[in-house]
Amino acid sequence: MTLGTCVAAAGSEDHTRPVSTAAGRYLRAIARDESPAGGPERDPGGAARRIWDHAFRLAVRRRFMPDSPLAEISRTVATAADLHAVAALPLLDAEMLVRDALGEAVPIQEIDPAVLVGVHVLLFAALADEMALGGGELDGLIAQAEALAATPD
Repeated sequence: MTLGTCVAAAGSEDHTRPVSTAAGRYLRAIARDESPAGGPERDPGGAARRIWDHAFRLAVRRRFMPDSPLAEISRTVATAADLHAVAALPLLDAEMLVRDALGEAVPIQEIDPAVLVGVHVLLFAALADEMALGGGELDGLIAQAEALAATPD
């Protein structure tokens, strides 16, 4: 997905589409600070990872402008890490993933897949909370991520 496609998509979520996948429902439960049905997957499959990646990117682009100062990104990441301290999110990796979602060329290829999942899910939840997304907005954003994940790149 190109930066332009994702930026255009970030503000166009469909509030009428229901969350339709187990990965989407899991993400919604985490964002609502609820216990997900069935618990977390030990090794989520590629479809779940794609949904979470798209949801994360949509939330990042909704929260930050492409030229947001690094200090603003760092504050948000640090707040998310504090909220989810038990997960021990690596701050530098999380900041790089946010910057990558904003279109900056940063070295993310070496980030461990487990860290990617943790950052995508937990930072998504923190961003949704920070932006005070209502139920319809949250569901719309996740449904949009599900739709984007279902389409080939």
